[in-house]
Amino acid sequence: MKDKYKPTLESLDTHPLPEWYDDAKLGMFIDWGLYSIAGWAPQVGDGAIYPDWYLWKMYHRSRTRIYHRKTWGREFECDDFIPLFTASEYDPEQIVQLAIESGMRYIIPFSKMHDGFCLWDSSYSDRNSVKLGPKRDLIRELADVCHKADLKFGLYFSIDEWVYPMIGPNKESIIRIWKQTFVGYDDIELIPYDYKYEKRITGKIPVKDFSSDYIIPQAKELIENYDPELLWLDGEWGLPAIKRKSPELLAFYYNQAEGRKEVVVNDRLGVDTKGKHGDFFTSEFHDGNMSLEHKWEECRSLSQNYGYYKDEKEEDVLTEKQLIHMLIDIISQGGNLLLMLNLTGLGAIPPIYARRFKALGEWLEINGEAIYATRMWKSWKEDENIRFTMSKDGKFVYTFCLEWEENQFRSKIVRPKEKSKVYMLGVEESLEWKIDNGAFIIEIPPDISNKKPCEHAWVIKIEI
Repeated sequence: MKDKYKPTLESLDTHPLPEWYDDAKLGMFIDWGLYSIAGWAPQVGDGAIYPDWYLWKMYHRSRTRIYHRKTWGREFECDDFIPLFTASEYDPEQIVQLAIESGMRYIIPFSKMHDGFCLWDSSYSDRNSVKLGPKRDLIRELADVCHKADLKFGLYFSIDEWVYPMIGPNKESIIRIWKQTFVGYDDIELIPYDYKYEKRITGKIPVKDFSSDYIIPQAKELIENYDPELLWLDGEWGLPAIKRKSPELLAFYYNQAEGRKEVVVNDRLGVDTKGKHGDFFTSEFHDGNMSLEHKWEECRSLSQNYGYYKDEKEEDVLTEKQLIHMLIDIISQGGNLLLMLNLTGLGAIPPIYARRFKALGEWLEINGEAIYATRMWKSWKEDENIRFTMSKDGKFVYTFCLEWEENQFRSKIVRPKEKSKVYMLGVEESLEWKIDNGAFIIEIPPDISNKKPCEHAWVIKIEI
């Protein structure tokens, strides 16, 4: 059969967004790797912080290098973390159970970060968790549990690496490496091989062409071995998609799934595709890469940290209320929330994450009807207190009240059908309503005010 999708951005842009993804709304993003053993990054600034870049920053003039030398010693190298990465507390059953209790509909573990350590048995690299470290296929273990639980399973995969051994044009050994700044194509260097890189490339197999001989076939191997419903690529810097050969990978992924299952891919195919190409666009710590016209997904942690930070405290993470309000804001604007679970170096779930995730799940038990399988309404908000979603069939508007105000709900843009019934989710009896001076008004009875169905953010279901 002739392949439907060609390795061009124009052809790939014709791929439809799967309905299951738009319905799912909430996923778990598992950020875990060698860097989690260190579990550190300088906690500065108001934006995202990246402990998962520790293995890069430890070699460059940075606070991370100062910390590393003080904590681990000047002679302790990147690959000295490998024997410490035992995964002794990694429990896929526990992780999946937490996802279910938290109301998550898909799970995406990191399969390989930019340091190149693979959490599966890759035939394209001996730098993997089966041949080194824990001697386990950590991706297979999680994938099997996900499939049994009927959760959608995706894979994060970095399409670039900080340091990689190469074979030069005259068969000489060279190193492909990012410059320290790394802001563009010119910041990738090919330099003569130097032994000082030996403990940054353990298990990596030298190739002539980084993308054609390594990245693309390795990604195809992941797809063939684990059959993910979602591919979350990370390669938004440096090279354009065509040089990364990302279109070739996506065409393969779409074509192997065609007529068999619905799959979805993000937009980080190259420096030229974020917010322009992909089934959904990705926003990171509210970086503004969202669109009310195109499906998008916010990925972030409960804190500022992408990756485990061992000194994280209760006050560093979102409160239950902040987490629920954030989810509502994202869903009302047509997005999904991919919420990070930063496992410890040994693979355990930090207790604060378990508590917050479960609290979100308890809220969704009552109010999930207004989140899952909904769509954007004509307005996503009315004021600082009111947000909206709409049922997929367009018959109901769900109105989120972020704060409880004077036992009354008032809206100037919602118009129920005549004689339609109005409910608060979690309350059995319908609510009385009226139109007064052009405003839709509901007086909340004292018995509901005194015993609210949940602690944060209440939802009114209105037939329109």
